[in-house]
Amino acid sequence: MPVPPPVQPVFRFAPSPNGLLHLGHALSAIVNHDMAAAMGGRLLLRIEDIDRTRCRPEFEAAIFEDLAWLGLTWEQPVRRQSDHLDLYAAALERLRAMGLVYPSVMSRGEIKAAVAAAEASGEPWPRDPDGSPLYPGRERELSAREQEALIAGGRPHAWRLDVAKAVGRLAEPLTWQG
Repeated sequence: MPVPPPVQPVFRFAPSPNGLLHLGHALSAIVNHDMAAAMGGRLLLRIEDIDRTRCRPEFEAAIFEDLAWLGLTWEQPVRRQSDHLDLYAAALERLRAMGLVYPSVMSRGEIKAAVAAAEASGEPWPRDPDGSPLYPGRERELSAREQEALIAGGRPHAWRLDVAKAVGRLAEPLTWQG
């Protein structure tokens, strides 16, 4: 049986050009750069520029200036998320066809209010490791017909992955190599 080629580790730094980099960004970029170098891997720079209302060319230019000032280099070309929207749309359609995503319509304010109401009544709200409240996911329980009606109503929505369904249908058992 042939031996597979060794896997080259890939690291990435993915800033969004909607503001200037801060110290946390710089640390993340440096750590990923140094780990890639130490492991003979690759460092990719991916510009998260799909929020067209907040991303600005001057912030992207500042990202490149700051990273150069830090002495960091990365593989070319830089990947811009906005250049690949057609790929993401196709992937979303595959996930929709598989029933693994649902439309979420709650605004940040509505989420905050739901969390506050639950916690005020003594109900603990689930949170991620950083302490941010998890999305309620109430729309996940709606039927396909109810979800379509929600979308047809014209309310802004985003598609969320139903992780439990995806893991149940698609995931192989996770294994780790040391």
